[in-house]
Amino acid sequence: MALMEDLLLKGYIDENLEENVENATADYLIRLFIYCAKADKEISPKERDYIIDYFESFDMNNGEETWLFAQYDYGRFHDYNKETIISLKKSIDKLLDKKNLDFKVLSHLITLCLIDNEVLNDSQAEIISDFVNVFNLDPDSCDQIYNKVLKEKNKKIKEDEIVDDLNECYKILGLSKNCTEEDLKKQYAYLTKSYHPDKYNKEEMPAEVRKELEDTYKKINLAYDRLRDIF
Repeated sequence: MALMEDLLLKGYIDENLEENVENATADYLIRLFIYCAKADKEISPKERDYIIDYFESFDMNNGEETWLFAQYDYGRFHDYNKETIISLKKSIDKLLDKKNLDFKVLSHLITLCLIDNEVLNDSQAEIISDFVNVFNLDPDSCDQIYNKVLKEKNKKIKEDEIVDDLNECYKILGLSKNCTEEDLKKQYAYLTKSYHPDKYNKEEMPAEVRKELEDTYKKINLAYDRLRDIF
């Protein structure tokens, strides 16, 4: 039995989540996060980790954590309804110090929506549009948030590609990541001497072997140039 259903039966959770329930803001938030994550029919591991990491950053006791995970399950088994955003706004409006929470939430929602997508799908766009309209947010500011999130995502992708590229370079040259510049130069000299195509009798060498040798030699040079740039 799902946690949410179990708590419902035990009377620990109000299915309609009355506004006077403690921590209502976080409750509506996690439901909204789940609606965005499952807008493409499933919640991916990356989306789940993002949601959990966000809510575990709150200072919660065990009872509050159990309550929030019940809302996680609630969102999984219910369809999105604009009333969730309306109730969230009413809850946030009661806070004494909002600290631009509306824009911060919007940034998190957009980030979550774009974890596995390049653009918002129709369902996600509907949720984001409802949020902007209900909270009466400035469209230009919202566009800036969207562009910032997209820029940060593309930057992260590029950084990941660079890391992967460097790992491959170390692998090609047979070096560890803590090697020195001197180690790099010595290994490069050794490999280029060993794999230089002119060292072998290419006329007697099968074409596929010759091509593999030439490709390896090129990779050695490319890897060396890439790693040399970081020293």
